[in-house]
Amino acid sequence: MEKQDCLHCHYFRVKDIASGICRLAKGADAPRPTKQHGDLCAEFRDSGQQYYIRQGWLKSQAAQQEA
Repeated sequence: MEKQDCLHCHYFRVKDIASGICRLAKGADAPRPTKQHGDLCAEFRDSGQQYYIRQGWLKSQAAQQEA
């Protein structure tokens, strides 16, 4: 079974290489809390292939920062 952290969650949107926002709440004025990639949540929903896309983006961002 996969880890149930934010990086694997459907509701998570990556903001930078260390954190992102939780999009669980819907609506224009809904709170969008900042979360770390490894944070856990009771409302976890598997993101499937999106996880691998996020991993690739994070690796490319880390490589750009090193250069």
